[in-house]
Amino acid sequence: MRQAVSLAGLLFVLSALAPPTLARQTFVVVGTYGAEILACPRMECAVLDVIPLNTTVDVTGVPVDGYLPVRFNESAGFVSEFFLYDPASKVSPPQLLEGQAGCDRVALIFNVGAGYEPATAILDTLASEQVPATMFVMGWWADQFPGALQQMDHLGFPIGSHGNLPPELTGRDDEDVAADLRQASDAIERVIGEPPGPWFTPYAAAIDDRVRSIAAAQGYLSVGWTVRSEDWNPAVTADSIYQTVVTRVDDGSIVELHLDASTSTESTAVALPWIIQDLRAAGFQFVTIADMARPCHEEISTPPHASPVASPATSR
Repeated sequence: MRQAVSLAGLLFVLSALAPPTLARQTFVVVGTYGAEILACPRMECAVLDVIPLNTTVDVTGVPVDGYLPVRFNESAGFVSEFFLYDPASKVSPPQLLEGQAGCDRVALIFNVGAGYEPATAILDTLASEQVPATMFVMGWWADQFPGALQQMDHLGFPIGSHGNLPPELTGRDDEDVAADLRQASDAIERVIGEPPGPWFTPYAAAIDDRVRSIAAAQGYLSVGWTVRSEDWNPAVTADSIYQTVVTRVDDGSIVELHLDASTSTESTAVALPWIIQDLRAAGFQFVTIADMARPCHEEISTPPHASPVASPATSR
């Protein structure tokens, strides 16, 4: 099921690296509630300060092993370049397509906004199995299904933005894209009392550097995936979703699923317990997108396992 993966092969995916002759510039924190300033460019170094989301910080030099030297308030140190974006530069903002290999992590994400009745049995399974999936919700859906969104929030699932309305953002102008993201945030906040977390997935996977830049300007880290479950397709079955996911997952994979596709109740909700069981048996640990965006050897807060579930052989 799994292929050999080198540490260099599956790293945080940055659309482009900062230029090698970087002068002092002002960057913005994106994709995290707080970017840690470290005393040296290694994750085990002491934390000197934390820079809040959307706060500007002076970058004073070139990257060192994936960290940028910064000065913020009275602190001078290093911040992961994954969480810094220069809005004045033509360099593309960071995006997360997969996590760093080495810790056998998998992140399940659910894009929500297809428009069919939500399969809340999926939420029940995730909660009972203590799987910390991340939900990406459309604004219009939050307005139409506030009870389901409140259930997600009550169960403790991190909630990101999936935009507001279905038309693909790549075909809309800058002002419309920015307004769509703001409207989605407002709609989610009306339901759960706070805006979504600083993570964004595009409707229909339609994204380019321009859309990523507009999202980053609002503090979002754009998130993609390496494993598509294909559960949006009305022709899928629980068996096909199960086979698609477990045969494609690898160390650091992000798996895209849906909560409200046309057959989510009959397919995704049925396949999910099998997927959880088999990936855990293979040694994988489920994490949130926030955890997947961090180096794999940093401490994470999600449980490595939970109660067993019925195997595919006995459930089908």
